[in-house]
Amino acid sequence: MGKKERIIVFAVGLVMLIIFTFTDLQISTVLYTKNIFGRIFEITGEIPFIFLSLFGSALLLRMRSKTNRVLNIAAAAIALLFLLLFAFMGGFMTWNYLNKNVGQTLPVFVPVLIGLVLLVLALLLARCVPEKYAHRAVTYAVTAIVYFIAVIVFMNLLKSCMGRMRMREMTDPLTQFTRWYVVNDRGGFNDIYASFPSGHSMNSAAVILVTLLPSFVPALAGKRKMLHILAYVWIILVGSSRIVMGAHFASDVTVGILLSLLLFEIIRTIVGKVRKDDLTKALDV
Repeated sequence: MGKKERIIVFAVGLVMLIIFTFTDLQISTVLYTKNIFGRIFEITGEIPFIFLSLFGSALLLRMRSKTNRVLNIAAAAIALLFLLLFAFMGGFMTWNYLNKNVGQTLPVFVPVLIGLVLLVLALLLARCVPEKYAHRAVTYAVTAIVYFIAVIVFMNLLKSCMGRMRMREMTDPLTQFTRWYVVNDRGGFNDIYASFPSGHSMNSAAVILVTLLPSFVPALAGKRKMLHILAYVWIILVGSSRIVMGAHFASDVTVGILLSLLLFEIIRTIVGKVRKDDLTKALDV
């Protein structure tokens, strides 16, 4: 994100958080319906982040240094590990949400098939990146992998510490509702009390990674602005769907998005400085 974009995004986000602090329960009471919109994005909302991270792992495997044998082997091992991990997560997370929303357990080959499709597609796309952009591609790969780990760690730490009850689990919202900043000591992670922050929102906000692709993917050169718009539309759709599903309150969604985007900016900047590479620059053609 550029400086102006960062100011606008975080300023709007903070204003919305202040508003939602006092209107959370009213908003969820009106929107909580578990309709088809909510179900579709519950199933698909986290797939782009997993795929973009999978794509990064495929790039790391293909573009890793060939001059240093130790570094070559280490990078290959890391890339293969995350390729398997992201393919597994993409398959089984999607399968789990499908099972919840269709009301039955689908065959085990379904998650395996989904994972394989995501893996093959990531590997094929990685082969389309020209070798001359290897340095930028690896910078993206490191950024995506570190970003994914950071999102998972921060998300689960906050969920365990805050212990906010989900709207859909409440039998008496008027007495069970708590504001987002209230710490409810539940003695560790429990999905019933994992409302804050929204994991789907954190993961959906990570689609912002797509805005880095024009720096090394020729087919996307000059399309950075369009990718920014598409990313924000996706973030808003997924975030809204979590309120509709009663999984999170509006403040959970807002904090999840802001925290994810903040992690993105920090990690992108640090990795870029370490590798002396700025992925926000235009493609050299």
